[in-house]
Amino acid sequence: MTTDSQAAIKSPFVLVPETVKLTGCPRSTILKYTKLGLFPPMVRLLGDRIAFVRADVDAWIETRLDASKEAANDE
Repeated sequence: MTTDSQAAIKSPFVLVPETVKLTGCPRSTILKYTKLGLFPPMVRLLGDRIAFVRADVDAWIETRLDASKEAANDE
């Protein structure tokens, strides 16, 4: 049974499916960008589970938003 206090605790990791939802990027693009150094590095968890550090993904999203705003202001 999950209590409200447990549900409010966020993991420091974001699994690939949640990363896809947060960024709006397909899984293949996220993995390609990671290999190219354009997205935060992967963290291998137990077994074959791949995750990213939540703070790194949030910072990447903020950077993209800021770049988008700057591009809109330049027009």
